[in-house]
Amino acid sequence: MLRRTLLGLLALVSASPARAAGPAPAAGGKSEVSLVRLPVLNANIIRSNRTRGVISVESALDVPDPKLRARVQLMIPRLRSDLSRRLGLFTSNLGAGAPPDLDLLAPQLQKQVDATVGQPGARLLMQNVLIN
Repeated sequence: MLRRTLLGLLALVSASPARAAGPAPAAGGKSEVSLVRLPVLNANIIRSNRTRGVISVESALDVPDPKLRARVQLMIPRLRSDLSRRLGLFTSNLGAGAPPDLDLLAPQLQKQVDATVGQPGARLLMQNVLIN
């Protein structure tokens, strides 16, 4: 019974007019979201018992420049392909059962983003990294 009450209150709060209005406009009067979500990147990884697993990386790009953001949104399929290939190269060089070093992976993926887009200005943000 308590759970139903809490879920009802949660539904009311999420449907309130203040939340429906969205984020407050910036000083210039326009509200801009500079994040571009990328599809989940997957690659094979070898586990410690020599079976195959899958590494999944959820990521987004922070692109503050509106012109570059429009260009990046058009390039999402190409970015996904290039980033998946780079992730596959990274995992193929890992030892069996070795955990991936995200401090080495992030600069490699950022370098690939810069190469694919053709200019710097799109910053890669890794949200989740899962290994199954």
